Amino acid sequence: MAKIIYRDTRGVRRTHVLENSTTLGRHPEQDIQILDRVVSKEHAIIEKNMEGHFFLRDRGSRNGTFLNGEQITGKEPLGDGDTIKLGSTELTFREDLTKPQSRNKVTIHAGDDQSHIQNRIAQEAADRFLPEQRIADEDVLRRDYEKLRIAHELSQSIGVETDLDVLLEKILEKAFELFPADHGVILMRIEDTDRLVPMVVRGRDEDSLNVGDVRISQTILNEVIDEKQAVLSSDAMQDDRFSGAHSIILGNIRSTMSVPLLMEDEILGVIHLDSTVERGAFTEKDLQILTGFARQAAVLINHHRLIKKMEEEIVVREKLHRLLSPQLVEEVVSGKRELKKGGELRHATVMFADIRNFTPFTERHPPQVVVDMLNEYFELMVDIIFKYDGTLDKFIGDEIMAIWGAPIAADDDAERAVRCAIEMQEAIRVFNDNRREADSGTFQIGIGLNSGECVAGYMGSTKSMNYTVMGDVVNTAARICSAAGPGDVIIGADTFREVGQIVRANKLPPTELKGKQQQVDLFMVRGLKQRTVKPTLRNPTSSD
Repeated sequence: MAKIIYRDTRGVRRTHVLENSTTLGRHPEQDIQILDRVVSKEHAIIEKNMEGHFFLRDRGSRNGTFLNGEQITGKEPLGDGDTIKLGSTELTFREDLTKPQSRNKVTIHAGDDQSHIQNRIAQEAADRFLPEQRIADEDVLRRDYEKLRIAHELSQSIGVETDLDVLLEKILEKAFELFPADHGVILMRIEDTDRLVPMVVRGRDEDSLNVGDVRISQTILNEVIDEKQAVLSSDAMQDDRFSGAHSIILGNIRSTMSVPLLMEDEILGVIHLDSTVERGAFTEKDLQILTGFARQAAVLINHHRLIKKMEEEIVVREKLHRLLSPQLVEEVVSGKRELKKGGELRHATVMFADIRNFTPFTERHPPQVVVDMLNEYFELMVDIIFKYDGTLDKFIGDEIMAIWGAPIAADDDAERAVRCAIEMQEAIRVFNDNRREADSGTFQIGIGLNSGECVAGYMGSTKSMNYTVMGDVVNTAARICSAAGPGDVIIGADTFREVGQIVRANKLPPTELKGKQQQVDLFMVRGLKQRTVKPTLRNPTSSD
């Protein structure tokens, strides 16, 4: 198995298991995201060839990709221990080629158990940790001390472990130091299901990765999960609780010890040990120690799960922040609003805002001046779109496309869109006044809006998908925008039917739009009628 090990910007150690293709870069959709301003959005890629070898390739990054201190120019092979540097982040490639592939198999047998489950744990005093004064046998004292010493070492080592796979491996590794087990398995519960899947399997032999078919009784697992208690059997083949359990009979299992990974009242998984040699291989002391391991492990596993959810939420927030206003993002993340995904039919109002005579402007000004001014303009316009809870669909060159009604809908989507368009034209006038005072260029924009049914959802390739809307209503909105002159806000007839009571508008002569077989009715918005803004709107002032 090959991995990339690195520390993120918070100093947290991360381990990423490599697949056939792993991308690295600053963009949130990269497999390994590196938040460093000198790292490109799509900086590098690690690929696996048909022979199973891994190679590192730069993807045309601005500041380069370094392997073992040398900048790479093409595709370079990776070996165990190689260091990759992107910006100030150092990543280590790890691959253990000497480790044989595991042939382990974990079989959970349902069996034909008809027995009544009785006592769970033996209560003999000799099997418990007694006060020091009551221990007469020095050998017992030494054995107990050794168990507690190893338990302490494990608690120290797993307490700082940030890799879940390594954490589970350490728990089983220490378990074999403590207990005379032949097999050990850690099963984890898949979230929101009752299904347990084996995550780590070990055996006592040197070739512990190839322990063969490890059989676990479903009867034992049911006892642990249903009762949320540890189960100890000193002779499982004679234990009335598990009589008839096929896995115990077929596996010749003499002793078993199973403890739940319990977080509050939730089962995260199960640690299971068994012995095929010794009757009474495990004692209640062993069960107490293993239960202590399990409690601590459950806390750490739950911690890992919370971190993963936080990281996923960060990615979701990052994506949503590019689409929605900050307030809507918080409402979606908190569950107050539902964000429906997939291709679904939505009623929406679509806006296109385009800079007029932009090509001649670029010819008259240096490229850096054009880029700086365009970014300033986009920043201003997007703030207004988000103010009215619009969804930023995309930038198309110097054109902005925004949506109201998808992915989140409201009763006054069309009104919000029109109010937004009017404020955008007001804002561009102030923007231009400030630039004239600074003796720099100005922009004029035309805005078109249209309302109707469209298909909304995530579209694109498996590598890059974006939320957008498609349909005739979108194409018509783009054509309406083309008909809008500098400073104009033009809306289609469907939009006018929804906002006619709040806007002052002039009906234009029937207009022929490119791609439309018939002329369409359009309306030039002159302003808003005197009307108090609805409380749901973000605009804090009344309109005139």
